[in-house]
Amino acid sequence: MALRTTLARVAVAGVATLSLLAMAGCATPAAEPAAVEETTASELPTPEFSQEIQDLFPAEVVEAGVIRAAAIPLPPYSYKDADGTTDIGINWDTAAAIEALTGLDVELEVAPTQADIFTGFTSDRYDIGLSPLSNIPATQQNYDFAVWVAEYVVFIQTKDATVTVDSLESACGATIATLKGGTAQTVLENASAKCADEPIDIALYADQDSAILAVKSGRADAAFSSQIPLTYYANQDDYLVLSGANSTDNGFPPFWVGTYAPKGSELIDPMLGVWNGLKEAGFYDALLTKYDIKGNAMDEFGINLAVAP
Repeated sequence: MALRTTLARVAVAGVATLSLLAMAGCATPAAEPAAVEETTASELPTPEFSQEIQDLFPAEVVEAGVIRAAAIPLPPYSYKDADGTTDIGINWDTAAAIEALTGLDVELEVAPTQADIFTGFTSDRYDIGLSPLSNIPATQQNYDFAVWVAEYVVFIQTKDATVTVDSLESACGATIATLKGGTAQTVLENASAKCADEPIDIALYADQDSAILAVKSGRADAAFSSQIPLTYYANQDDYLVLSGANSTDNGFPPFWVGTYAPKGSELIDPMLGVWNGLKEAGFYDALLTKYDIKGNAMDEFGINLAVAP
């Protein structure tokens, strides 16, 4: 069968992203970002069809021949190519690989926000979410996860910054940009209360673009958010560099990101099999290399890895 990925709905511009829910609150950039240039999608290995993996899916899904997936516009997961119309990113590369591996079409729809994906689950519009949703105790109450990548919360600064901010302790006395209402704001507020001398000057922004601009313009010493999106920004701008990468001491316990579906979905076990198949085919390692997130790799995937404190 002809493999295809279908865009059923184009996201509106300037949306507020809830993608990494209850984590750092990464938001969608207002401007169209440049494409990742290291590797083209055609250079990613194409997995061979696996009847064994297709057989993991419920009979009704196989009979329909379609997995209805959802994503939100958040680089490097899903964003526009330089032409302004072509959807590219981790989610799109993954959707094509899932099609090849399972023989099932992936109808990938870009929803304006994470909340729209949740609503789409309720209305039976989507089967799974491909966009990054953190597998933490709060989200695991309502959704099941096939976890495939580790995530961290880190700082990003300019390369000529006069003050190095690579931990919550070193943030004392500095101006730190973060997203309003995200968990990162709460973490910074708690850390500021523990500062011995000067507290953290917390600058709140509605979206990630604005927080990054504050750093580049010198209005903030650093921004504090999740590592994979900030890696994208650093790769797109030589003036920016990550600080405190892969740290588990920045106020967040170890956590993960995964493909997800409403609690009790019959698709999570098959999707874990899909991710294992993608890893075996060499696609997983190539994907992380393409987007420069090898530091977020997992040796072994799993289901619902969040542990309540």
